[in-house]
Parts: sequence; structure tokens; C-alpha cells
Amino acid sequence: MKFENNPTYFEHEATLNHEIQFKNPLSKYALNPKNILLIGATGLVGGFLLEELLQKTDAVIYCLVRADDIQAAKQRLVQHLESYNLWQEKFESRVVPIVGDLIKPFFGLTDSEFCHLASTIDVIYHSAGRINLLYPYERLKPINVTGVENSLRLASLVQTKPFYFVSSIAVFYSDAHFATEILYENTIPLFHSSLKADYGKSKWVADRLVANAQTRGLPACIYRPVRIMGCSKTGALNDNSELLPRLLKGCIKMGIYPAWDIAITLVPVNYVSSTMVHLAKQEDNWGRAFHLFNPTPIEWRNLMIILNNIGYVMNEVSSEKWSHELRRYATSDNPEDTDSKRFFAMLMVVFTGSHYLFHSRPPFDGSHIELGLANSDIFCPNIDEKLIKKYVSYWQKTGFLPPLKENQNVDFK
Repeated sequence: MKFENNPTYFEHEATLNHEIQFKNPLSKYALNPKNILLIGATGLVGGFLLEELLQKTDAVIYCLVRADDIQAAKQRLVQHLESYNLWQEKFESRVVPIVGDLIKPFFGLTDSEFCHLASTIDVIYHSAGRINLLYPYERLKPINVTGVENSLRLASLVQTKPFYFVSSIAVFYSDAHFATEILYENTIPLFHSSLKADYGKSKWVADRLVANAQTRGLPACIYRPVRIMGCSKTGALNDNSELLPRLLKGCIKMGIYPAWDIAITLVPVNYVSSTMVHLAKQEDNWGRAFHLFNPTPIEWRNLMIILNNIGYVMNEVSSEKWSHELRRYATSDNPEDTDSKRFFAMLMVVFTGSHYLFHSRPPFDGSHIELGLANSDIFCPNIDEKLIKKYVSYWQKTGFLPPLKENQNVDFK
């Protein structure tokens, strides 16, 4: 039996190394950390987490970065935050790059360097991960699984460090939870061979590794967001490899959209980062999981109406007609339009493979989120015309979406 259809294989993968135990005393600065390790700082969530931690704590933020040297690592971090307009010069002294590799034992550091890091760090935020629904498990495992286990090992050494992990709601996208009336935050994700894509399987394994560590005494929070999109304040999203932006661009370029009866859900990245940092300050949240979802998903047709109102005129066609047109664009013989052909070919590949757009989702429970955010000003913005205009405006400015006619481009503040 192939491993990808064998639950026993993945259950074994989700067994945390027996050497990783959490018997050392808890860091005395666990709730008010002086030194934080952020893993995944050069990713979308990681960049906003870094800025949030710099704004909402007084801690020094250590960031594990793949680079040739310290200077190159620091430059990479600064440029990443600058790309989202998040960098401020005052952050300089509180950002400490650690040149290393997440997938290597001890992050590729020497024993003494790793031990020094373990004795310095008070808490760990882990947002690193590779998102690709086409990759096989073996290609995703080094970052999505091995990297998590390496981070958990660090959390166990010298002093036990609270661990804040970005998982995914995709761990529930299988027949094991298909008939569930409500997905509660304390529901244990069950493995089933129908779990969507090897990406979903890799996140399930990582999710269970952290849960396994919790049973051994690690104070940890597991955050399971739905589709993460750009900042709700600026619209910023520099990685447009996610399916939804590509799909919207494809429909706009073709001038048609499929007649789908589905709801689209997403959460802005700044909501994710601010929620994570706020909840991490509450000791009662250790041991809990949190579903970061949008309580107001938008119907696909309503999203298309908003785009039409903005000025991207599209006509509704049957799903079959849209798929036929997508294939025609993807196989065009126009030699002057190779970039467009490549774009549509990739979009077609995604739609013939695994994706989460049509997955039936039971209602999500957010009791832990509601309780943890009760006395804050943090909330998830509605997916409405205001938010969509933010995204469209940013995509126009960056050239991801084609410009509209003069005076039609969106400048929504």
C-alpha cells in the first residue's frame, strides 16, 4: 500500500521523538518574554508577526534566517518588512538574525551555539511552512514536519519555552470530519486517507507533533487559520501564488467567471498576527487550539459583483464553459503571449489537482478566540466591498491586476 493512503504511516510520522521531553523548568519570562525566537520571519505571516511582536512587546526578537552571513540575514529581514511597509529604524536594535537552516539538526548551528540559543530564548513562535498543493509529502516534510520537530527540541532544552504554532484549518479537510455538525476548537483532527493534498497531510502531522508535545508538558497554542490573505489596512500581499488571487486574475483576464454556488472565506494576515500575539499573553490559553476563520464568508457571485462594480466587467458562464475557456487560454499558440499562457497553464493545473475551494466545511467554533479577544479591539474584518477594494488597489499598484481605464483604478483609503 502506498504510504500516502496509509493512515498508519502518518500516525507514525506524527509521533514525536521520545528524546524530546519537557522536564526542564519553565522560563521565568514565559508570559513577559525578554527574548523571543521567531521561525518563519521571511514568510507572509512571519513578517507581520515580527512587526506585531516589535510593537506589542519589549522583547528582543531572534529570527532564524537562511543566509550566507549575519549581514545578509539582517538585510533579508529588513527588505521583507520594507516590502510590506512595516519596517521602522527604531526596530534595528531589537532584531537579531540567527543564520541557520530550520530543516537541519540543531538548525545547522554548533552544539554550543544551539545550547546558548536554548538558554537565551523565553518563547518560540513558529510560522514557517511551505504551502503547495501540488508537492508530494516527501518534498513538504523537511520544512513542514522536520522543521517543527527541530523547533520543539529547542523548546525542551535548558528551559521549557511556550510554543506558538501556525497550523491550518486544512487538517480537518477529510471524510473523517465531513459529517461533523460543528468543528470545535478542542476537536482532535483525525487522519483519513481522503485528507486533501499532501500539504494537508504534512500540516496534520505537524499539528499532531505539537499536540503530542503538549501531552508531555509543553505550554503551547495551536492556531488553525483558514486562507490567509493580505493586510486589511493596506491590502499588501506580495505572494500571489495562493489560489484565490490567481483565480480572480484569471477570471478578469478572460472576462468571464464560472457560475459557482460556493462561499469564499479568508482572514487578513494582520488579524492573524495580532490575534496570535494577544492570545499568547494569556496563560489560560496554553494547551488550547484556536480556529482563525471569518464569521462572514462571501458568496462567490457577490464577490464577482463587487469586482464588476469596481470596473472589471465579467460575464457569468457555466462551469463547463469556463473550464473550456481556461484550457483554451492555457494552450494558446500565440508566441507573443507566453507569460499569459504560462499563467493560465498553472491555473489549469491547480484546478485539475487538489485545492480547497470546493471543500464542504462544517461550521467552525470560535469560543476560545471569542474569550481570548473579549477585552481587546481585535476583530476579523468582514469580506465586503471595503476589504476587496483594498486588495484590488494594492494588486493594481503592484501590477498583479491589469489597470482599468483612466480614473477607474481603485485608490481606496
